[in-house]
Amino acid sequence: MWTYRNEQASNSAAIANSSAHTSAKAPFSEKAFQKGSHIPVMTIEKASRSQRAIRPQKRFGAFAFGALVYLTGVLLGSLWRPDPDSWLWNYAQHYVELQITRHLEHQVTPIFCAQFLALLLQLMLTALAGFCVFGVALLPVLILLKGIGVGFFTACLYLEYGLAQGAGMELLLFFFPQLLGLFLLLSQSTAAWHLSRELLAVCIHNRGTRPLTESKRVLSRLLLCCCASLLPCILSCICSVLFAGLFLA
Repeated sequence: MWTYRNEQASNSAAIANSSAHTSAKAPFSEKAFQKGSHIPVMTIEKASRSQRAIRPQKRFGAFAFGALVYLTGVLLGSLWRPDPDSWLWNYAQHYVELQITRHLEHQVTPIFCAQFLALLLQLMLTALAGFCVFGVALLPVLILLKGIGVGFFTACLYLEYGLAQGAGMELLLFFFPQLLGLFLLLSQSTAAWHLSRELLAVCIHNRGTRPLTESKRVLSRLLLCCCASLLPCILSCICSVLFAGLFLA
């Protein structure tokens, strides 16, 4: 009987000690759970300075590549000579005469409207090409055609008015508005090209990382460039008022 009571007492003491031990640890476990509940599942570290510098370098590389494609188009357009009896050559001569007549007569409203609508159409085409997977190849073609058109117009201007007078007209009347419009077009094309590349990566590898971010950037860039496209048109009108009188015969 003494042994049974002793074992029962020892068992009850062990149970009491275990319950006391768990009760003593309970606040610590609750505190640990409360602390652990505030810990995020996955922490995203900020990009390092070198990683943040990669994207501007890539965008500058795309911008420089677009400028190189444009200069190639200008060179090809200046060397291109269509048939003198073809409709293209007749249209080019008519277009050059129309532009020079507008500047010499100070027709500010037609100059502004024609250049604004042309630049606005080019910006919208580049933005639409960015939302297409084929825009990776289509955007360089559009910039190349833009350069060919400018080079062909300059060559026709030289042939029509001579080298000295044609160079003066090109520099004082057309060069700076064209340069500013080219900057806006290349800026829009760079953002559109990155969006098209992301969409192409989604279609081929199913691993595009930033299509939504790039699409927002393209739309915001389009709105900014459309507002800024007023500047080359205004500059063209100012150049017409200031310098067109120098070329009156």
